Formats: sequence, structure tokens, C-alpha cells
Amino acid sequence: MFSAKVIGPLLTGTGSLILAWRVKQILDALILAQKGAEVNFLSIFGFYSGKTKDLRLLGDFDAHVERAQKLGTFLLVVGFLLIAAGSFTSALVALGVF
Repeated sequence: MFSAKVIGPLLTGTGSLILAWRVKQILDALILAQKGAEVNFLSIFGFYSGKTKDLRLLGDFDAHVERAQKLGTFLLVVGFLLIAAGSFTSALVALGVF
């Protein structure tokens, strides 16, 4: 079985991994939105400067970001709670409570 000394670092490590994964999801959504905005800008610029005859725009970026946010807020809260629980557990072990 796990000793009390191991539980704190495991909670902290798990919380850190959840937060790292969530931050990567946030960055991926931001990169997608930025690249889409750049493609749209270049398409609009090409259309109005006469380089292209078709105006094709990418859309639905808000839906992608919204999908990423549904589970994301919950995961952020869980990650921070696990880090806090791991820190408190480690402190209680150091104080000799466990």
C-alpha cells in the first residue's frame, strides 16, 4: 500500500500533469485561431487587391474554442485542487500528523 509520504507527491504530480495537458490544449486552440485569422486576412487582402477572384474564408473557430473550454475549466480546477491537496498532505506528513 501507499505510505502517507508518497500520497502528497503523487497528488501534486497528477495535478501538474493535468495542468500541463490543459495548457497545451489552450495553446493549440489559440494557435488554430491565429492561423485561421491569418489565412482569412491573406484571402481578404488577395481578393481586394485583385490577385484572386474568389473570397474563401475559414470559420467556426469559436465553436472549436468553445469545445475546448467545456471540459477545460473543470480540468483546471481539478489540477489546482490536486496540487493543493498534495502540498497540504506533504506538509502534514512533514509535521508528523500522518
